[in-house]
Amino acid sequence: MEFHYKDSACVSDDEIKALSSSLSSYIEHLREIAEHDTYDEPECSIFLPYDNDLYEQIIRAKEEKISSRLKYVVVVGIGGSNLGTKAVYDALKGHLETLNPNQFPKLLFADTTDPESISYLSNLLTTETKDFSEIVINIISKSGETLETIVNAEAILQHLKAKFGENIIHRIVITCGIDSPLWKSAKEQNITILGIPETVGGRFSVMSAVGLFPLSAIGFDIDKLRMGAQDMRKTCLNKEMSENPALLSATILFKQAKDGRTINTNFIFNPRLESLGKWYRQLLAESIGKNGIGLTPTVLIGSTDLHSVAQLHLDGPKDKVVTFISAKTDSNESVPNERIFPNIRIEVTGKKLSDIVSATLESTKEVYKKKKIPYTEVVLQNISESSLGAFLQFKMLEIMYLGKLFGVNAFDQPAVESYKTATIDRLKQE
Repeated sequence: MEFHYKDSACVSDDEIKALSSSLSSYIEHLREIAEHDTYDEPECSIFLPYDNDLYEQIIRAKEEKISSRLKYVVVVGIGGSNLGTKAVYDALKGHLETLNPNQFPKLLFADTTDPESISYLSNLLTTETKDFSEIVINIISKSGETLETIVNAEAILQHLKAKFGENIIHRIVITCGIDSPLWKSAKEQNITILGIPETVGGRFSVMSAVGLFPLSAIGFDIDKLRMGAQDMRKTCLNKEMSENPALLSATILFKQAKDGRTINTNFIFNPRLESLGKWYRQLLAESIGKNGIGLTPTVLIGSTDLHSVAQLHLDGPKDKVVTFISAKTDSNESVPNERIFPNIRIEVTGKKLSDIVSATLESTKEVYKKKKIPYTEVVLQNISESSLGAFLQFKMLEIMYLGKLFGVNAFDQPAVESYKTATIDRLKQE
């Protein structure tokens, strides 16, 4: 992974150095956590890619539940319980699935209580399967009592139970907090359980069983995902500012926020990575948006959204800092030399589509630079398990540094709990 910022971030090296130096003791704290490899601190998610006991539990659960006939793994979760998994899945496979409908196994996500969506999903599972070995239902809730997750799980399992009978319970894997209500209920019914460490928050949990089990179940190489994260952890715990992209990114975003640029746009020039942007949207918003401060994350897709928001970005309020995200890809797909409409846009004749995307990205950056709109750039070497693991770890450490700079607890979400309590109170009254 490459991180670029010079001449485009509109922040001087002296400013970056000063802010980075203020985090030196925190880097030392993170390095101590990394050395001890325990789940005692809120930053302990950095240990997850190294947790071999966890890895072995996931492999055992996979061997127990996954058959050669598997067609669907349904992730029943919301927020941090599914966004990281969906980010990796969509990047590697899911984004193109509508163009390849007969490719199995698939990951399906029950992440909304919209009745029509749950009805369609349940109907798919009951009509497109002949045997319950073709299904695994992975119910994920850190608290073990997330309203939306429990509602969706009960609704989906009701349909499956009507078709397959009581044995459908053997196709369930529970991923939840140890000794939570869901953990206890699953244990009573002898359902396979994978634990989430108490100190690992949902939005930091993609490298736990939350993400690794469903991704492994459909055949992704979670070893490479973990190794990508391991390598990036080493890089992002480097005390040398110029060698630490998470530290650089955090200090740039913080300085821009202090200068009034509080909208953080992730401009993604590969549609397969859109869900990666949505994963980061939660990570940033829920970690930093506290005490009247924070950054507002947005996700745009290039070049599609150049036709919808470029006018605002280039000629609107100067309140945005942009991160361009792309992956090095190549394809033989090209505009033919003998064209149906030869006299329209003659400059593209014979050009590869990947070269046109690259030209658009480079030109966009050039225009942003001329307009003095600050930006940084992340370039993935490819779209693979290892590169995605590296990006996920990079961003999680960036957020830890950013939390320290803003002086907020990056690991709680007190305001989110208010809507949950209000919803439960209303349901009790009805």
